[in-house]
Amino acid sequence: MLVELPQRVDRSNAGQVRDELLAVTDQRVLVLLIDMTGTTVCDHHCGDALTWAFQRTLVRGIELRLIVNTESVLRVLAVCGLDRLVPVCGTAQSALAATAPADIPPVPPAPEGTAAASAVSRIPAGDIGVEIALLDAEGVIVWVNRAWKAFAEANAGDPAAVGPGVSYLDVCAATAGDLVTARVEAAIRRALIGDLPGSVAIEVPCHGPRTARWFDMLISARLDEDGKSAGATVTLSLARSYSRAPLAASDPGPGQPGRDLIGGMADRLAAVSDLLEATAARTTDPVSGQLQQAIDELAAVIRDTRTASAELRG
Repeated sequence: MLVELPQRVDRSNAGQVRDELLAVTDQRVLVLLIDMTGTTVCDHHCGDALTWAFQRTLVRGIELRLIVNTESVLRVLAVCGLDRLVPVCGTAQSALAATAPADIPPVPPAPEGTAAASAVSRIPAGDIGVEIALLDAEGVIVWVNRAWKAFAEANAGDPAAVGPGVSYLDVCAATAGDLVTARVEAAIRRALIGDLPGSVAIEVPCHGPRTARWFDMLISARLDEDGKSAGATVTLSLARSYSRAPLAASDPGPGQPGRDLIGGMADRLAAVSDLLEATAARTTDPVSGQLQQAIDELAAVIRDTRTASAELRG
């Protein structure tokens, strides 16, 4: 499908452009071509809209290609990092002939009921755009986009402590015992060894003193030209947020009775399932058959729990 963007995409209309692109990704589309050859004005709001489209296409298993021939637009793509993640072509003909970059392998749609699969077009208040980090083969951050830096600065964080040169795996290890973090670490490790066939979607809490937030995190493998593991890509988009006093991660919050508690329970059950699967894979003992039965039952419970959470969201 080909979508042409207007001559100007900036603060005045970027939200509308973003919503239109997200609506397109909800259709049965294999390849999405975004034609920006007629776009002459493009600021960081435009970059944010395109980044949202990139993350949604990643979730939906849609291949995204950009058609750009103006320096001003190319500069914006370089700033937000999209030129590292998707093919950027000069003409529609070259875009049709392009293939996905080696860094981002095509991935299947997110499973029904996951946070990423149920992501809606409404962008929560306080959103600053999709945050992107690229990890090398050792799990060390080698690049982050503007939104990643902006979130750290806006929340009194130290950019040096969450930017290039920092081991994402060490950050996970520092919060040992948290089941959601355990899922994130396990997914990253699988991506680094080339054992992650598609993207993994995990809803992660990230609360501040005055704001409760939940992010949709996507973890994908990065492969080199030979198909070998080159690292991982981590993207974060704000799913929802509330301004209120400090709270526990499982606190459902005002006006959201039980929804976040149920979602948190599903994440914890999924983490337990991951641990059981890892244990079953390492043993040849007859008990492994019983472990598989437990894993299958957990999968059914997680599916039902996520369905209940999705119904409460509606």
